[in-house]
Amino acid sequence: MFDKRVGEQDPAVAIPEMPYKDPTKPQAYQAFVSSYAIDGFTNALLEVMDVEGWFNSTMIPAGAPISLDTTMVNILLPGISNYYGRDLPVNVHFKVLKLGDFTVK
Repeated sequence: MFDKRVGEQDPAVAIPEMPYKDPTKPQAYQAFVSSYAIDGFTNALLEVMDVEGWFNSTMIPAGAPISLDTTMVNILLPGISNYYGRDLPVNVHFKVLKLGDFTVK
């Protein structure tokens, strides 16, 4: 799962011990996904693929339970509605540079 141009990079989380198959469970197939595997996969994905996009405030239909405006975005960016005013449309461009430190339960 590693890009040859960048090389192997271990995730910043410890490699967990793999659990054994629990014989008391009737399922024929049991799976274990660790935070190490998810961190490794997402880091490798971001090395070879850009994860970015654009959300325009007009993309959310009228009457939807959420809106992309300064009042709603104020939850993530406290103070934006005080600076720009309440209920103004917001367009968001995002680019994911790194993912990590997942918890899997």
